Amino acid sequence: MNDAKPHQSYSVVPGNIPNQGILFVDHQQNKRSGHGGNCLVQCANGDIVSFYSNVSGDIWNGHSVAGWTEYKISQDLGETWSQPMVLDYSKKAWEEEEVYSALVFGVNIAPNGTLVAVAARFAEPKWIKQAPPVALLSYDHGRTWSEPREIDASCSVQELALTFDTTFVDGDQLYYVFFGDSANMGYGHYSLYVSKDNGKSFNRRSTLPFAPTNYYSAAAVLADGRFIVYSYPYNGQETDEHNLPYVISEDKGRTWSAVQTAYFAKKLRNPQMSARVGDRYFMHGRSGSYGAQRGNFVLYSSTNGVDWDEGTILCRGSSGTDCYSGNAIIRSSDSQKDQKLLIQSSIGYDEDTARVNARQWWVVPLV
Repeated sequence: MNDAKPHQSYSVVPGNIPNQGILFVDHQQNKRSGHGGNCLVQCANGDIVSFYSNVSGDIWNGHSVAGWTEYKISQDLGETWSQPMVLDYSKKAWEEEEVYSALVFGVNIAPNGTLVAVAARFAEPKWIKQAPPVALLSYDHGRTWSEPREIDASCSVQELALTFDTTFVDGDQLYYVFFGDSANMGYGHYSLYVSKDNGKSFNRRSTLPFAPTNYYSAAAVLADGRFIVYSYPYNGQETDEHNLPYVISEDKGRTWSAVQTAYFAKKLRNPQMSARVGDRYFMHGRSGSYGAQRGNFVLYSSTNGVDWDEGTILCRGSSGTDCYSGNAIIRSSDSQKDQKLLIQSSIGYDEDTARVNARQWWVVPLV
């Protein structure tokens, strides 16, 4: 069964939809879990580095941040992967006293090829943030890492707390969208930060006009050079999950349009947007948390980043489907024909808990 429109110009691998994707991390064997922190990128040398969290399967029913970040590296375009590699900074944060845990929630490649990972810092298991995030730099495609660098030491966690892998590169600059939040699903404004020195330092360029009750975010650079950022209208209760707010900047993030909304037929929560692959952008996440047909992992496509198709269900909601996801464009050459999108998401494996594995899907343009 395939829920996508028949005229779509892409295919999904594996193709027997709905399914649970390709198993990437098997937390089930150890009754572990790992919700947030699915973020991946292709390095300048062609390697793929993919992060995920490894947390307790018992604390807060397996939905906590009680653990550390790990990652795997593929040197053959995702055909095979290395054994899990523990991010030392994250493991030390878990073992020591300064913060409760520090997990990677965003990753990108700076214009000069530096791998930049951003870690959120938590105060306790239920996602309460303790301090503003830090950046870790790798100059050897993920084999070794720098000491943590403050994103903005002048900010409190209420101003600057978390990114959900909302990052993009434009020209010679690296961008991240953050929002402030000291409480789990609390209140805080969205800010755009830019690095002009390949992740060594960041400066706030602007504040985005989303409601402070919003949560999650997704962003991309459109074909005409404009920036687009999405969020989710969280308000602590049932909300409109068909119409997601977005804003557009025509001046590299210095000013923003009024908030508008885009329609998603199968609903959408914790959205993640790709850069353009072939002639279209992709957006994926949970098909909402309220009402009918909630809890599926769903994929949308668009030719302009605003008007989205009817959506394809990648995984039916079962066993606590979770859908904290990320993506990366994978290139085997400089040709547009040699680009695919690799998507990674947390998917539940236990009906009675919130424990999840990490699974992957390939989206292949039919061009």
